[in-house]
Amino acid sequence: MVERLHAAEVVVGENFRFGHRATGDFHTLIELGKKFGFSAQGIELLRDGDTVISATYVRSCVEAGDMELATAALGRPHRLDGVIEHGDHRGRELGFPTANFGVDRYAAVPSDGVYAGRVVRLDEWGQTTKDDPLGFTAISVGTNPTFDGQHRRVEAHILDFDGDLYGHHLGVEFSHRLRGMIKFNGIEALIDQMNADVARTRVVMGM
Repeated sequence: MVERLHAAEVVVGENFRFGHRATGDFHTLIELGKKFGFSAQGIELLRDGDTVISATYVRSCVEAGDMELATAALGRPHRLDGVIEHGDHRGRELGFPTANFGVDRYAAVPSDGVYAGRVVRLDEWGQTTKDDPLGFTAISVGTNPTFDGQHRRVEAHILDFDGDLYGHHLGVEFSHRLRGMIKFNGIEALIDQMNADVARTRVVMGM
């Protein structure tokens, strides 16, 4: 930190650990600062009652599909960014065209299921743009078990939108979990459920 980053002050959480087998802590950092010429500051952890709000906690909420808790911890909906890719084009055939997000392999993807949320455009810095909103969306996360899919995907059906988004770098925000992933016995049952998912998305997103 000192030789390469020329650190003058290091700010860490009060439970920060480092070094071999995590034997170093904040107090160790203070002593090292005296030796190498930097100051150290420990920040009190953010808590909600007895729960420590941390990256680990937020990730556990996302992985469990509890988007309301994740939103409360982050102060905003959890968002995945990705480039829109070509998929099987099955959604369009069923009457529900989807934007297929190519997300980073290390991204915090919610558990398999169907969610309500929003698709947003991003600026050059990866921030949500205020203009030209794409709108609310029903989001599917999973392998499409009705069609015996093998690849886990994040697909968003943007309500009341008809346009070409292939190659666009967009963000998808997860607000509410609607249901788990289900394997249906036929196409008609699947379409009926997708209509119900869209209707419920409109309700929970206040449309």
